[in-house]
Formats: sequence, structure tokens, C-alpha cells
Amino acid sequence: MGQPQQYTSEQIAQALRDTNGLVSLAARRLGCSPNTIYARSKSVAFVKQVIDDSRDELVDIAELALRSSVTSQEPWAVALVLKTLGKNRGYVERQEVTGADNGPIVVKVIYDKQP
Repeated sequence: MGQPQQYTSEQIAQALRDTNGLVSLAARRLGCSPNTIYARSKSVAFVKQVIDDSRDELVDIAELALRSSVTSQEPWAVALVLKTLGKNRGYVERQEVTGADNGPIVVKVIYDKQP
């Protein structure tokens, strides 16, 4: 049985950059298991940082696409933004009510005595 292939942290980081931080695709590109990349990200901080940064960039791209859909007045996009970013303005499907200081609501029931 042959010696397993060793990858440098820089090779792993570059594969992650090339695949927007998608570990399975980076592993396929390198010819290793995703577990190899996850293990390296636990032991080498900059590999973990590349994963996080690449995923943040991907989310930024998705937000830009969402913005484009909202400005084109796509109903699904407008609803999504209002339900998420507009929650503090009351655009929610479900409203949660709490007591004072986010505590429980206490209900006291008083029965009238009937003669």
C-alpha cells in the first residue's frame, strides 16, 4: 500500500479559495478526503480563516444577487428581506410576546364567587 499524499497548508488554502470555501469540492480537487481539510483547519488557523473568509465572500455575492432581485421587485425577494432584515419593523409571520425584561407572562385568574 502506498504512502498517503501529504498536502501543504498553502495547497489546501488555495483549493479552498478556488472553491469559495466549499470543503468537499476542495478535497475533490486535491484528491483527498474532506476530513483531511477539516483536520488541517483545526490545527492550522490560517486554513480555518480561509474557509471562513471564502464563505463570507460567497454570502456577500448572494446578498448582492438578493439586492438585485429586490430592486427588480421580485415578490419572493421582497418578502424574504422584510421577514428577515425587516423583523424589527414588524414584518414577521409570527410575533413573540414576552413579559417585562423578556421574562415570562404571568396570568392571574380570579374567579368571582357566585352566591
